[in-house]
Amino acid sequence: MTLTAAGAADTSSTAGTAGSPTSSKLEGAVAVGLILVEGPSADLQFTAAERTKVVAEVQNGLSWYATTNPAADLTFHYDIQIVRLPVPADPKATDLEALWRDPTMSRLGHAANFDGVYDYVDALRARLGTQWAYCAFFTKYPLGYFAYSSVGGPRIVMSYANDGWGPDNIDRVFTHETGHIFGAPDEYGGAGCDCGGQWGAFAAPNGNCDSCAPAPVDCLMRSNSFALCRYTPSHIGWGHGVGGNPALVQSKGLGTAGNFDVVVPSTFAGLTHVWRDNDTTGFPWRDPWQTAQGLGRVDALTMVQSTLANPGPLEVAVRVGSTLSFLWRDSTGVFAWHDPKQLTQGVSGVPSLVQSRLGTKGNFELLIPAADVGILHLWRNHDVYGYPWSAPRLFGANLGRVDAVSLIHGTLGGGPGMLEAVARIGSRLVHLTRDNAAVWRTGPEFGQGVAGNPALIQSTFAGGARNFEVVVPASGGGLIHYYRNNSVPTPFWSGPRPFAAALGKVDAVSMIQSNFDGHLEVLARVGDELHMVWRSSGSGATWSTPRRVF
Repeated sequence: MTLTAAGAADTSSTAGTAGSPTSSKLEGAVAVGLILVEGPSADLQFTAAERTKVVAEVQNGLSWYATTNPAADLTFHYDIQIVRLPVPADPKATDLEALWRDPTMSRLGHAANFDGVYDYVDALRARLGTQWAYCAFFTKYPLGYFAYSSVGGPRIVMSYANDGWGPDNIDRVFTHETGHIFGAPDEYGGAGCDCGGQWGAFAAPNGNCDSCAPAPVDCLMRSNSFALCRYTPSHIGWGHGVGGNPALVQSKGLGTAGNFDVVVPSTFAGLTHVWRDNDTTGFPWRDPWQTAQGLGRVDALTMVQSTLANPGPLEVAVRVGSTLSFLWRDSTGVFAWHDPKQLTQGVSGVPSLVQSRLGTKGNFELLIPAADVGILHLWRNHDVYGYPWSAPRLFGANLGRVDAVSLIHGTLGGGPGMLEAVARIGSRLVHLTRDNAAVWRTGPEFGQGVAGNPALIQSTFAGGARNFEVVVPASGGGLIHYYRNNSVPTPFWSGPRPFAAALGKVDAVSMIQSNFDGHLEVLARVGDELHMVWRSSGSGATWSTPRRVF
């Protein structure tokens, strides 16, 4: 049989009585019921070696999921049943599956119909104490398709012969079918796929369908290969696992206390958005949301909450390779993310976006390292219809290659205040300022032995003068805090203050000053995890013990 039959989804039996979803996200603990259904004749029975083969192939396929995304923290718990029936094969049966499925469910103590499958899966989940559960029937009875499943669960049906794939490739086909169980669509043209739709827990489109994708890639849901396209991780609910640098804001108008909103590049493709509910005891972090998978792997990003609507959209600039793009999320209604639009090319490193006090509505100011030397500056005019972006302007070529930059619109210098930036160049930190004549000037070097990206804010400390605060990963592990005392006639940067050594090697950071007594709140990426550490205010200010939040 050709590849187009692999994973053909069954749509004839979709009714169920389960009270909650059985397989929404392929994360955490999953119960898997393996039911080997045999008949009365030798040709319908499994040998001991074949039974072992089925179990080994299934476990191999599922272990691939676990090793592909360690952040999903996947564990599989198996219930293996061998059911031998007196029912002879009948290739002309009206319902080839029901012929053996219904008596099998009766043997297992459940209703002799499709509802019994749901009952078995729910009972299995309860007995094994897992978050999710599904089952798979393996048989030598005649089937309409050699492998098929219900999208969203609860069951897979597979022929042991596995058509042209053979028993040695049960792992590949079973892994493909498990993708369907957790919400992933087929991506091969023979299945009648298209590039639209809203699939899986994150309602992602089927962007790798080979009938319409401009450059479809070889992957699990397209050709049973052990690889994932950029869309499948969202289809199967993989929300954990982050890369790049996080961006943290305390939102205005979203929650009474002001929730923490975070965007961070996903391990696989696009962005992960997660938020902390500051109105609920314990400040829980809410389930992640995935967006912009079509961008592919995102390298770096920056975010602000703007004042361009009420309460204010989340506005994000992202770098993918040498391309800079922009997208935003509504702050009302369904909180929809809008498709990214390209801004410019020839960029690198970590960008930084602020909404300034320049212009009537407050323009966007954006810095990003150039691909070769110096820094590019773009701005968006909010007083002109369509909010046009300027062409990028290069400055700081004397700095050489810049790795990351962090920008604020400060209060110093009179008038509307100056743009202030901190750039990492190799293992050094340099302070830059744009004066009210719109000229960028290179200030002092004040940090050594740093890595990742710096996070610069202007705090409320030192009264009206308001100090500058910088947190940056240390090249040897942990974090370093610097501040500039702006209350003296000649402001100066403090020496390094290391903290959070327990984090080990930190890859990237973001920092805000929250409305919780003016605490400094730092979000750090360590590998594929996010950790938070905060510093109390006042003369005895201390940093908290780091705590993993995502």
